[in-house]
Amino acid sequence: MFYPDDAEQNNSLAKELAAQIQLGLYGTVGKLAKQMRTIDRIRPILKDGGIIRKVAVNREIRRRAAGISTATRHLPAWGGLLYAVGALEQELTVEGATIIKAYQDSRLDVGDMTWLEYERRLEWKSYLQVYDLLDNLFTSGRQFPDIIILDIPLVMGRDVYAQILQDDELNSELKGEVEQLKDRVEAFWTANLSRCYPFDPAGPKIVSLGRRRFGSLLRLLESEGKKITPDPIQPEVLQLVQNRWHEILSIGIERLMAGILSDGHRTAAFEFQTANADERAFPKAILHEGRIGFHYLSGLRTEPVMVQTIGSAARWDAVGGSRAVDDLASCLIALTYFDHKKALPLPLWYAQEGVKVVKNKGPLEMYKRATLKTMQEEQVEQTWLAGWDAE
Repeated sequence: MFYPDDAEQNNSLAKELAAQIQLGLYGTVGKLAKQMRTIDRIRPILKDGGIIRKVAVNREIRRRAAGISTATRHLPAWGGLLYAVGALEQELTVEGATIIKAYQDSRLDVGDMTWLEYERRLEWKSYLQVYDLLDNLFTSGRQFPDIIILDIPLVMGRDVYAQILQDDELNSELKGEVEQLKDRVEAFWTANLSRCYPFDPAGPKIVSLGRRRFGSLLRLLESEGKKITPDPIQPEVLQLVQNRWHEILSIGIERLMAGILSDGHRTAAFEFQTANADERAFPKAILHEGRIGFHYLSGLRTEPVMVQTIGSAARWDAVGGSRAVDDLASCLIALTYFDHKKALPLPLWYAQEGVKVVKNKGPLEMYKRATLKTMQEEQVEQTWLAGWDAE
């Protein structure tokens, strides 16, 4: 129970606060109990009606998988900043407890820039490096991995290209960098989308992993109905979501989904809607062909992971529908060997660990000291003047 301390004994607001807490306590407990009873009634309908699916995981299957991750670091220097941007691709072959690091490739960019939108510009540079690695993978003649796992978005919208980019000369530098990224991304997907699963059933699956949008499935079912998913959803689930939507919102969508998603399971897949998509988002090839997403839970202690992959719900229906999505989820869970809060499939985890060297500030500090020394010794001026005496 709450009681004001001696210093607040004569404060009327403190007294009212203590009184209202005491008066409202039982009412709040009653509302919480009602919410829990509502969740208990709704949970089995959603879980048994197709919202949650059990995934059969077989770690004995031989799998070739690649993970690509990025990292950046910057250091203030002389009114601007020095930066390092790196991307690392780690390919693994796994079969049961046997894990082989089969191949590694990387990209690195070190230099200087101004403070103008520096965080976004460093992000753009890291995305360019990812697409350098992807382009090399698709043109090298190597056998494709079964799955390629990214930790950057497949579609780049306003959060990537920045609202600041308007039609004025002040941002011409930013526009040039965004256009460079856009052209590179568009060119890759225009050339290679048809070579990827599900467009080519023998092609590699390309997925992006993150931890967001836990409520998207129910929101889309409420607004769009069954057409947004390749998974079978029972009519009573659609009826519940569409007729009792206010009740679900009162409980909390993420709270409800967290209560029904257990380890070794995934949510039904949902198609990202492009009807109201940002006109400047890219790549257009993916926006045109569509993409689906779902969440899965690999262990008791892990947080739900969101998967995005290319292809519309109809396209996934054509290659097996829910069975094809189950196979993808099974692959991702099988590649996750550890059960902790931030667990990820092993190829991406290795890539993230390997690229951490870029986050070390030591190399940039050495770069800064070397730059300062070169300036103090006037080596730049001497280089420019070299050969002038002969003239």
